[in-house]
Amino acid sequence: MIEGYSHISFDLDGTLVGTRAEYRHQIIPPIIKELGGSCDDPESIDRFWFEIGRSKIIKEEFRIDPEKFWQRFREVDPPVRRAEFTTAYPDVKNALGRLKILGKKISVITGSPASIAKAELEKLGSIEFDHICSIHDEGFREKPAPDGMHDTLKKLGEQASETLYIGNGMEDALFAEAAGCGFIFLNRNEYTFPNSQKLTSIETLHQLFL
Repeated sequence: MIEGYSHISFDLDGTLVGTRAEYRHQIIPPIIKELGGSCDDPESIDRFWFEIGRSKIIKEEFRIDPEKFWQRFREVDPPVRRAEFTTAYPDVKNALGRLKILGKKISVITGSPASIAKAELEKLGSIEFDHICSIHDEGFREKPAPDGMHDTLKKLGEQASETLYIGNGMEDALFAEAAGCGFIFLNRNEYTFPNSQKLTSIETLHQLFL
């Protein structure tokens, strides 16, 4: 599946590392209550965590100002707290090591703040990425806008046609498409995405080498 690609790029949350579901259901409801919103459907918290259009979910389903929510969310979601609930998926270290042995460049492009990304990447041990991009900290437009990928390709001297992006959500698929890259949906079986069955998908990174 990686033949013909010299650069393999990854989403981070839900792709290389996973955060236990209890975490989001622990920190988000108090924020909604504090800001005077409401959450009639607990599944809206899962949609917020996994789906595209998070600010729209905050406004329409939580019934609060997205700007105020995000400010408070960053305050109650520090890296040290998130890290307590986050672990690397068991297939990741071996797969990334094999990619490096094969001479592939590897990168991470994530929407998470750099401080969160750093704490999560520490879960992977000594893996050395060729580039790490925090879309949030570098001021790029959010996925699926392709800015983060374009910058990564420029810094690595890689072409979109020779790049494969691997992620766990529809925004990742649209992000890769917008940048002109290949895409594989990594189904961690944590959330059912609408229309995900139309995507080329795997359930473990070991399948990349088949």
